[in-house]
Amino acid sequence: MHPFGWKCVLFLCAIVSSGGALGAPALAAELAPELHVRDGLPNVAAKLQAGEEVRVAFLGGSITAAEGWRVFVLEHLRRAYPKSKFTEIFAAVSGTGSNYGAPRLQRDVLRHRPDLLFVEFAVNDGSGSPRVEAQIEGIVRQTRAVLPRTDVCLVYTVSSGGLKDLQSAGLQSTARSMENVATHYGVPSFNFGIAVAQRVQAGTLVMSAPASVAADAQGNDPQGRLIFTRDNTHPTDAGHHLYNDRLVGALPAMLQAGSAGARALPEPRRADHWQRARMLTVAETHHDGQWLELPPFAPQATAQKGEGLVPPLRVAFEPGATVEFRFKGTQVGLIGLKGPDNGEFRMTVDDLPPETGTLFDSFSTPGRYYLKPWYFSKTLPDTEHRVRLELLPTKIDKAAIMKKAGTPITDPKPYAAHGLYLGGFLLVGEPVGTKPPAAERKTPASALDLPVAPTPPPGYQLGWADEFDGNALNPEQWIYRTGERYWSTQLPDNVAVHDGYLWLAGKKEKSGKSDYTAGGVISKRVFRYGYYEARFKVPPKAGWHTSFWMMHHAAANATARPGSRQEIDVCENDSVTPKLYGANLHEWAPQHFGRGHRNVRTPDLAADFHVWGCEFTPEKVTYYFDGRIVLVNDATTIPDHGEMSLWLTTIASPLGNTRAVDDTALPAYAVFDYVRFYAKP
Repeated sequence: MHPFGWKCVLFLCAIVSSGGALGAPALAAELAPELHVRDGLPNVAAKLQAGEEVRVAFLGGSITAAEGWRVFVLEHLRRAYPKSKFTEIFAAVSGTGSNYGAPRLQRDVLRHRPDLLFVEFAVNDGSGSPRVEAQIEGIVRQTRAVLPRTDVCLVYTVSSGGLKDLQSAGLQSTARSMENVATHYGVPSFNFGIAVAQRVQAGTLVMSAPASVAADAQGNDPQGRLIFTRDNTHPTDAGHHLYNDRLVGALPAMLQAGSAGARALPEPRRADHWQRARMLTVAETHHDGQWLELPPFAPQATAQKGEGLVPPLRVAFEPGATVEFRFKGTQVGLIGLKGPDNGEFRMTVDDLPPETGTLFDSFSTPGRYYLKPWYFSKTLPDTEHRVRLELLPTKIDKAAIMKKAGTPITDPKPYAAHGLYLGGFLLVGEPVGTKPPAAERKTPASALDLPVAPTPPPGYQLGWADEFDGNALNPEQWIYRTGERYWSTQLPDNVAVHDGYLWLAGKKEKSGKSDYTAGGVISKRVFRYGYYEARFKVPPKAGWHTSFWMMHHAAANATARPGSRQEIDVCENDSVTPKLYGANLHEWAPQHFGRGHRNVRTPDLAADFHVWGCEFTPEKVTYYFDGRIVLVNDATTIPDHGEMSLWLTTIASPLGNTRAVDDTALPAYAVFDYVRFYAKP
């Protein structure tokens, strides 16, 4: 797709096939146009023409959170307009719709002052309704009231259920509701589902296929049809590229329409619109002492993708914990984290019958703490109301819920508690008599927020080390990692020792089937229980997977006993995300089990050296970052702990949703200062 120019005028309309191909069902209705230009994106166009910065916000659910159409559209804009700087405002929260998008708009989007706002909720909103219209109208009105020069574009994604609706009615149900709002406010809209429906009709796309159906490099099945999803909802990489290609093709028409300037806010379309939607934090309410503040780097707070999207959390586990507040308005609900240790709560509004709820669902598996809204079911008169939330003693039958979903509970410990991770309350209205809001931190939370722990832990003595002080790799201590892995071939020539460091190079050069080469080393000595530590920094720019880990390798030491072949990943960083790494515990024999994983947020790992550590005992594996404990895994889940080599490696890889290696910063280097092993005497 080549960059679009200012003088091209592009008229896009839906094309309805006159006959079915490959047995595709005939369409029951004429498809709506995929593009409605309306008042266009003239303020963005003016900034692009002047070469100014453009701040682009993406408000939506998991389809937008994925490294898909959002990323591709930004990449296109950067190529097409090299004189402008494009800053992304990531505001996609998986599993949520416009009923959470409207209350969090100010916190997650508007305070960052976007120039362009894409809104994507057509799938997560389920079906069209007056309430959906009111919520979307609230998003548009809030934006126009606070930032009248911000251009808004509604985009409509499609699931298998929505596709059937689109085919029968010409437009999916949620899009019909949202189009009413877009028409009233002159907001441009683009329907991703139209091209999907056309290609299904033409027999060139299959809406969903299981993982057992292989796809070629272009994402097509053996019949040459693009596999759009694997789960009926979330597009494959090829599906996201289809979304991107259609939207990028429509951007010129939107950029050429309308007149730049502040937009007036017209009379509301609906009287019940959600312009007054907002969030109320727990700190602003009257709550008892059982609601404990959760640190910003707690595992529950950092499981959700996106920096700063989880509001300040309070958690309670004792029945009877209460929160009370007053507000004037028409809707009230709450936002919290679903997870395995969630229980049941009760909300009472005035003298109305109380309503009970829970954030626990069949997706509440260990380590998966995602934001989830809940609303009191009744619309209230626009007067002052008293609200009381109470944690109940009810014990949810979590085993039955998980078994019914096909994911039976094997370890009951993470499910034993029945609490609530509360991020705040969702209102359409204004709080009354509440406390001043607590100031939120302005710097991103990272592992450095955790308390410092002594390393190595008490009782250990240095047992083995390589400080890399020589002029070559010590062949008595190491073998080279070789072979092809993902995008690179690992070569001994890419490993060097000089200036007090081990250098693992990543290069663009042809070797075997690979277009890149990389390097790694594996210790000849094997280890078991003790404390492991390495100091290093990762390569800059996208494309490199750098690891410090322990695992059995027969070629390194043929006498080592593999046991269950545990793999302890102290650090796995994908350089596309330099402020994030993963820590893991795996069991590989007799079959693979993941025994504990965590993504750890950090400072820029390519900018400076950091220290990773790991204590391995028969009972647990404790992971450290710069002297802070970031994860503890249960080692007893692996029945037979074998002996392991140390691995220091970097490879070119697509892991971490890496699209390609950034060739502008090659050769790239993972640089290790030292690696050490401590044992107890």
